[in-house]
Amino acid sequence: MTTEELLKYHEEICTRAREIMRIKNHDYSGADGKTPFANFEVAEKLSITSTEKGFLVRILDKLMRIITWTNCGELKVNESIEDACVDNINYHILLSAHTKEKYKNEKL
Repeated sequence: MTTEELLKYHEEICTRAREIMRIKNHDYSGADGKTPFANFEVAEKLSITSTEKGFLVRILDKLMRIITWTNCGELKVNESIEDACVDNINYHILLSAHTKEKYKNEKL
């Protein structure tokens, strides 16, 4: 793969990640669709863990799928490694956006 091919792939995967985030946010962002972090914040509302740690749990879930694939060479669930990577891109963006919003007046 050349650098140009890599950059084109990056653009394509980020476009795909954005579309998946838009679609999934509809299902996970609450009834009014105006709370993009609702499914992460619910863990904190239930006193289970912080919202930030909720993001990390989901990131770790996807990393475990990737680790399983690297160790076993296969996955049983109908989700590709690329799907897991795209989901991880989105979880990192969601965590970054949530942190930016929550701590907007602090330097992190």
